Formats: sequence, structure tokens, C-alpha cells
Amino acid sequence: MEPYRAGPGVLEVVVPATSANLGCAFDCAALAINLQLTVEATPLATPGFEVNCQGEGSAELPRDESNLVAQGIRRLAAWSRCPTPGLRLQLHSEIPVGAGLGSSAAAIVAGLLIGTQLFPTTPDDATLIGLAAELDGHPDNVAAAYLGGLVVSAGLPGSGRVLTRKAIVPTGLELVVVIPDRPLPTSKARSVLPDTYSRADAVHNMQRASLLVASAFSGEFDFEPEFFADRWHQTQRGELMPGLRECLELEYPGLLGVFLSGAGSSVLAMTKGAATEVADQLVARFRAQGVGARALVLMADNEGAKGRRLEEPSRS
Repeated sequence: MEPYRAGPGVLEVVVPATSANLGCAFDCAALAINLQLTVEATPLATPGFEVNCQGEGSAELPRDESNLVAQGIRRLAAWSRCPTPGLRLQLHSEIPVGAGLGSSAAAIVAGLLIGTQLFPTTPDDATLIGLAAELDGHPDNVAAAYLGGLVVSAGLPGSGRVLTRKAIVPTGLELVVVIPDRPLPTSKARSVLPDTYSRADAVHNMQRASLLVASAFSGEFDFEPEFFADRWHQTQRGELMPGLRECLELEYPGLLGVFLSGAGSSVLAMTKGAATEVADQLVARFRAQGVGARALVLMADNEGAKGRRLEEPSRS
């Protein structure tokens, strides 16, 4: 993917949401989803950031240089050995915060992409994804946000680079995202994971992750629910959120698989048909455990992050 060239003036970047882990492919695979973060960057005469936020989670997002978009810009400035510029950042997000849908990854990637237009030295893809992973802590999420599609990734220790491969997701594959009204902080979700796994559990996940990736990169995407059966993180995290375990056990005609999105609390299901019915079933399982939830029927985003130059900033 070549970095976009928006030119001087107002820049706009659009970055998709992501769902990582895909059940058995823990910390190595993710899928881009067509919910978007849009950021406009307008030059200011003096260094520093003015940040305005709209949309999902806007009340919770910082409006200074601690904002993750600003951090992405600052990180690329440091990598390029350039001073941090002055920018007015207008954010509009469709991505729920704290729900396992990659809102942090999208913000970091947006900042780095804005930086590619401001500084003379541009990193290659593996380095840019590595910089994003350094800030986010999850190479799978940032790789999918940057590249789109279904992405597998691996960090290269000590190099600052992340290797990736991308598969294009068919348009006939529907994605059902169910978002409980209770967040599940990543720190809490990570805290329940064991330090070691048995050989049997490791082999179990490796076999299914291999089938999942082989099916995706063959272009067939002939997934089966067993491809997503996990022993590394979903069982443990299912104890933290009422209804998660019941959702992961759902069977329904046309349902190709259901899994925890990232560290949660959202659940994502892949279907070929019956998306509305699957959404209703998953919402009902949360509600039966006393947890409210909303469902979105979406598609994969195969384009990834993109940008353009605007003649004038939008008014809001």
C-alpha cells in the first residue's frame, strides 16, 4: 500500500474499525470492518494540537496532545527527526470505544498517516505498522486498520517492523457485531489469561488458526464454526461478561462462526445469509443474562486507511 499524497492544506484520513483474534488466531489475525474514524487536519500557525471530537465515545476522548491521533503524529515526527507541527484535528468516529473494535488502533493509524504528509521521510509499510503497534500494543489490529481485509501479522523483535499478509474478504460475507452496554477494559481482559498453555491447547489453536488462514487465503472463505473454537482466551474472558459464553455457543443455519471481538466486550459473527436472525439471537442471549446490547449488520472493509486533500475543512 502506497501512502496517500494529499498535498498541502487540509488533510482528511479515513480508517476502519477492526476485530482482532478471530477466536483461535490470538494476537496474529484481524479483520477490518466498515465502521470508520474520519480525521481532518488543518495547519495552525504555532506548534501544538487543537482537538475536537464527535461521534462514538466523543465525551471520553482527550482533546489535547494525549489524544491518540496526536500521539501518532508525534511518533512519526520523532521517527522522521522533525519538529511536531501545529494542527487542528477534527475527529468523527463511528467506532464504539472500549468494545474491542479497534478504536485506539484506528486513531493511531490516522495520526501516522497524517504524519506521512507532513514530514519528508516516509516509512515503508512494515515500519509504519511497527510504529503503530508500538503505540497500540497489538500488531494485528493496526495492520488490519492500515491495510483492510483479513490480515495476519507477526512482529519482528528488535526491528520495529511488522510483517503482514492480506486476504480480500468476499462481499457476500456478512458481519454481525453485537455490542453489550457494559465495557470490558483490555487490561482486565488480559489479566485473566494464563502465563502458559498446555501442548494440547496450543496444538488445538494452531490447527484451527491454520485452517482459518488457509480458507481465507485460498479465496474461498468456506469457514466453519469449528475454525473459531479457541482455548487460549475466550473461555477465560467469558467469565467476565454475562452472556458471552452463551453467545459463543450459538448455532444457527448460515452462521459460519462467532467469536469475541478483540478483548471484548463485543461479539462478532460471520454469516452467509440470516444476519438479522443471528443478530437477534445474540442480543437475546445477552439480555437473558441481564445485559443490554445493540447489534449492527456490517461488511468487511477491504480498502483500509485512505486519505485525500480537502479544499476547505468541514463545518461542524
